[in-house]
Amino acid sequence: MTGHTRAAAGLLAALASVAIPVAGAPPAQAGELTSPVAVTASGKVRGTDQDGIHRFRGIPYAAPPVGERRWLPPQPPSSWTGTRDATKTGPACLQPQAPDMPKGTPQSEDCLTLEVTTPARPGKKRPVMVWVPGGGFITGAGSIYDPARLVRAGDIVVVTVNYRLGVFGFFAHPELGEASNFGLQDQVAALRWVRANIAAFGGDPGKVTLAGASAGAMSTCTLMTSPAARNLFHRAIVQSGSCRTAHPAGAMGEGMPAISSWHPIDTIQGAGQALAGQLACADVACLRRKSAGELLPYTARFPLLAFGTSLVPQEPAKVFAAGRQAAVPLLQGNARDEHVEFTLALYPQGITTRQYPGLLRTAFASAAPQVARRYPVRRFPSPTAAASRVFSDSGWICPSWKSGREHARKASTYAYVFADPSAPTPSGEPLPAHVRPATAHGAETFYLFDFPDAPELSAKQRRLADRIVGYWTTFVRTGNPNRAGSTRWPALGAADRALELAPEAVRPINMKNAHHCGLWF
Repeated sequence: MTGHTRAAAGLLAALASVAIPVAGAPPAQAGELTSPVAVTASGKVRGTDQDGIHRFRGIPYAAPPVGERRWLPPQPPSSWTGTRDATKTGPACLQPQAPDMPKGTPQSEDCLTLEVTTPARPGKKRPVMVWVPGGGFITGAGSIYDPARLVRAGDIVVVTVNYRLGVFGFFAHPELGEASNFGLQDQVAALRWVRANIAAFGGDPGKVTLAGASAGAMSTCTLMTSPAARNLFHRAIVQSGSCRTAHPAGAMGEGMPAISSWHPIDTIQGAGQALAGQLACADVACLRRKSAGELLPYTARFPLLAFGTSLVPQEPAKVFAAGRQAAVPLLQGNARDEHVEFTLALYPQGITTRQYPGLLRTAFASAAPQVARRYPVRRFPSPTAAASRVFSDSGWICPSWKSGREHARKASTYAYVFADPSAPTPSGEPLPAHVRPATAHGAETFYLFDFPDAPELSAKQRRLADRIVGYWTTFVRTGNPNRAGSTRWPALGAADRALELAPEAVRPINMKNAHHCGLWF
């Protein structure tokens, strides 16, 4: 179902975090439809009414970024007369073939659309969640997430966004100056569209939560540091990623260096120059004349976010450390074994007891013996499982803890660890016995969104999903996930308390102790 099974090809090429589990929503049946209409700044849109939910699909929030608009900031959409059909999903942005995209999903360079899902019953000033999809910045589409349960349970409005990816979204070139991060600029344009138009769908433009997982999470925290996004959202949800997410040498495969998703603009400009040379182009005008199909094979070279620009002035981790990010309530966390499917894909033959110390030396140099004492192989089902936990804690969970601690000095912050080893895996494949029990990267997304192609949740999983949906939507409503009748979720602070979300118990834990975060920071 997702990019984890293509990690060796996609992740290693991309040097980025991968996709979130997604699948397509089924088309509504004709007999179930009515025709709700909303009036946007560009014109009227007609959606569908299915099972008490209004859906408006394929709404353009920016002009098509094609031709001379390729590698330019998003421009306002054109207006239309009459009522636009908003019953069909717009195409996904161009991307490599990936199992996380439902078969037959149309793709196009003309893809800057969003979807709005609302309760059908009349209402005004409902809280809004804007969902940014993951996919390592090279795959994914907001249009393939179905937020119906969030909308129904929380009485909220959910907006899912498509944004430019890979070579179309994160290309840079010296001729373009600091212009880059076009996919992030698309997200800002979508937030501006929400501010201008969401009241027409019953939403409150003054109560917007920006949310995402994996690359969507890293986008969200990056926009917390961006002057252009300031005051466009009022809360943030950051799942399975943070502005400190990084991977030590070897974590993304044998011989791979340490990896971060944020790089200075000139690094990415260099990649753009190299592509131009490879395609025998002396300037950007020549590259713009290339067909989308000619550029797509190179998309995995551009999965990185540029800093040193007006959109992202400074490396986001440094902004969080200095306390200059937006002071908005934050809900942030991870799956317990974020790296397990990466480890399985990148080390398909497994890691032996003899290889394990060398892997730690590659990753942590002189600190390797200390890491080995905290993560001895004998405490895990296998050396592969031990390495997975090391890379989960060091690259994912403790960086989230660190950035959460930094943010807690400015605004209320709530941390979680999702720990359901029975959860569906994003790859769609069961985890092998030698790494179980484990909870894979992105698995909690199944508990928030409906995916028709995914296995049905069990009764126990559904009960946990209902609790998670309750926490998330309460946070969207109030900036605090706590509600009557639920286990109290302590704010992250000096006590390092987080909430563990598991089928057997939802309970507070000491995140620093449980994941050895004192070792990593």
